[in-house]
Amino acid sequence: MIKQYNFHKTKYGDELLIDLIQLEDLQSYIAENPTHSLTYYDITLISDGHGTFNIDRQSEPIEKGRVFFSSPGQVRQWIFNAMPRGYVLIFEEEFLCTFFSDAQFVQNLSYFSCYEVQSSIVLTPAEYCQLEPLMQNIKDEICRYQIKDKHILRALLYQILMLLNRMYTSQYPASHVSQTNRYIQKFVRLVNTNYQHNRSVDFYAQQLNITPGHLNDLVKEHTGISAKQHILNRTMLEAKRLLSYTELSVDEIATHLNYESTSYFVRAFRNNTNQTPLRFRKK
Repeated sequence: MIKQYNFHKTKYGDELLIDLIQLEDLQSYIAENPTHSLTYYDITLISDGHGTFNIDRQSEPIEKGRVFFSSPGQVRQWIFNAMPRGYVLIFEEEFLCTFFSDAQFVQNLSYFSCYEVQSSIVLTPAEYCQLEPLMQNIKDEICRYQIKDKHILRALLYQILMLLNRMYTSQYPASHVSQTNRYIQKFVRLVNTNYQHNRSVDFYAQQLNITPGHLNDLVKEHTGISAKQHILNRTMLEAKRLLSYTELSVDEIATHLNYESTSYFVRAFRNNTNQTPLRFRKK
């Protein structure tokens, strides 16, 4: 299976759910597992380097000024000859959401709103000069961290997240459209959590206290596809991750995704991608 890294909550003694790491200091971890996933949020600012970085099969160049965003569970893959340099800002959602009255603050950010968003942006030189010192401020604050200073770190993290949200929506103006309906946001989050065991529109409609027809109309209005198709697309995304980044057999993937049989999974995959799982893996 794909290597998964958990947050080291007691790295600084007391529990602290935020960290700022120099990218080059992660060389041994990346060399050991260049393909992996995280259980926490990650924002990586590249200051120097070349290569490519894949997030859920979205491939983008490693270059100065590029910022990568990854959410918990997404599959990441580093490809380079020489280790890039930069800043890696990581945090648990709880670090902010236990403080803010909005429990969905992080998930409502444009670049973390759902798994279909663009995984990176490129900063202008002026934007880079604005963001890089804020990253360094967090690193400096953590170095002299005391329990009572958590609010300072929250304030710095909030400033960076909102600044990046402004930059992101400037580069992808349509990214805010999917956030105009709370039901859509909740539906996407529910699917991300439950797609392996529940692929019925009725289940998600019940969780949202609306009718299946109303849910389907909302999803179709905001995404252009039906609720059923969205659930299937999320399932197929996981299948593509496993085919691309693991050596699990098609039978094992079908079982992992709780399909009744391998033939049923293969048929669903072919209908969604116009190719069989084995052909997809070979390509």
